[in-house]
Amino acid sequence: MPDRRSSGVLQTRIQQFSRTEKVFYGSIVLTALIVAVSIIFMQTRLLQVQHELTDVNAQINRKQTELDDAKQEVNELSRADRLSKLAESQELSRSNTQIKTVE
Repeated sequence: MPDRRSSGVLQTRIQQFSRTEKVFYGSIVLTALIVAVSIIFMQTRLLQVQHELTDVNAQINRKQTELDDAKQEVNELSRADRLSKLAESQELSRSNTQIKTVE
């Protein structure tokens, strides 16, 4: 706990500073505060962007899974033996020369 003598010495020392020195030291303190606040703001913003990026990556993964599932379903529905069974059930014939692939 500081006693009265040390705080009095500090006050007299501050009073001995010229106006230019006070402005100089004040600007240093102000700059340090601004830098500290800016760092905190930028870190907060960085965390927000990382969170948004995580959300977007999760959405991409979900859509990729849906796309893979759809491709698998298309492959299962267009299997040759399945198409042959459908053709036979409706009394049709399957001719490979009439099959066209569209990509």
